[in-house]
Amino acid sequence: MLQSVDEAVQRLDDVRPLVRPTYNEFEVRLLPPYGDPEVHIPGEFGTYVATGVVLGAAAELLDE
Repeated sequence: MLQSVDEAVQRLDDVRPLVRPTYNEFEVRLLPPYGDPEVHIPGEFGTYVATGVVLGAAAELLDE
């Protein structure tokens, strides 16, 4: 039942949530979770959707 530390770490890495490494400081500061070197993909998707909704609403207001 006991396992080595390497095996335990590998098991934890295998069950991590949907994350990807960040590629620049811009992503670390502006995408959720803010300040974390890994970006959670569902949070990133939500950020893009919210930004799109806000930009769409602003475009409609400016079109009138």
